[in-house]
Amino acid sequence: MKRSRIFTAAAVLSVVACTDNPNAILTGPIDPSQPILPSPSTATIAGRISVSGIGADRVVELTDADGGVYRLVGNESRALASVDGGDVVARGTFDANPGFVVDEFTVTGMHGRPALDGVLEASEDGFALRLSDGSVRVVPGLSSDCAEHVGARMWVIGWDESEVVFGLIEAL
Repeated sequence: MKRSRIFTAAAVLSVVACTDNPNAILTGPIDPSQPILPSPSTATIAGRISVSGIGADRVVELTDADGGVYRLVGNESRALASVDGGDVVARGTFDANPGFVVDEFTVTGMHGRPALDGVLEASEDGFALRLSDGSVRVVPGLSSDCAEHVGARMWVIGWDESEVVFGLIEAL
């Protein structure tokens, strides 16, 4: 091994040994003239979903209360296509060009009525939804037709009225 390599290795080891965070030196940019790119910050947007096109040409968009339109992308956007016309709160990042990458979403309304969004479970009192916060909400009025959907994510409206309507939330 050449002396210059030995001295270089010794210098690197001494710098790493003298820092409180040895990984900071190893994870920094190799070229100091190149900036470190910030990681995208998470954002929340809310509005109504609209879907156009089919297959690979499908476009899922969210229109907020101010009329702003956001193209939604990412794996969760495929599930959002199943709630066309629904109101949602979506969390994700603005790191797509163009668009908003959806990490997760909650359906808050369908057909102009408030909605519950959760996973269907069978309970002693009939059927219930396990909501994203972990709470369980018994939904009276869901018929036995729902038994085949136990374990599936769905939206439900009319849980506090006589007419209960539901739909599956799944990737299309």
